[in-house]
Amino acid sequence: MSVILTACKNSRQRAIERALKRRAEKRRKKQAAATAAASLAAELAIPDDTKSLKVWTFLLNGKPNSVVLHLDTLDVTCNGEDTDSQSEFVDGGSKVSFWLGDHNAQIITEAAPSRSHKLIYTLAIDGYVVPD
Repeated sequence: MSVILTACKNSRQRAIERALKRRAEKRRKKQAAATAAASLAAELAIPDDTKSLKVWTFLLNGKPNSVVLHLDTLDVTCNGEDTDSQSEFVDGGSKVSFWLGDHNAQIITEAAPSRSHKLIYTLAIDGYVVPD
């Protein structure tokens, strides 16, 4: 009987250790991604004023890119250069269209589903959504 109880205890302990290792690995990956994003933002000299800007940093064709939306004017800056953009109203929000090199890009603005009076900004390049 004690052999069975010891085996169950050891099995449970191994399961807990595996879960803790997975959690630690997940944290390491998250920290590495945050560090990479911060270094990319520093490399592209993105300002840190987050109240009037929405910033996306990402790799496109293996090259670092940044898109900055100025929330007060809806101007778009790509890789530090102002771009020609077209703004239009669509159902449920607005859409800003511009070119990022040879790629068609759009920033779609929608109202948040809750009553918090917040706006959700989504960047899509060639129809693919870029994560925040």
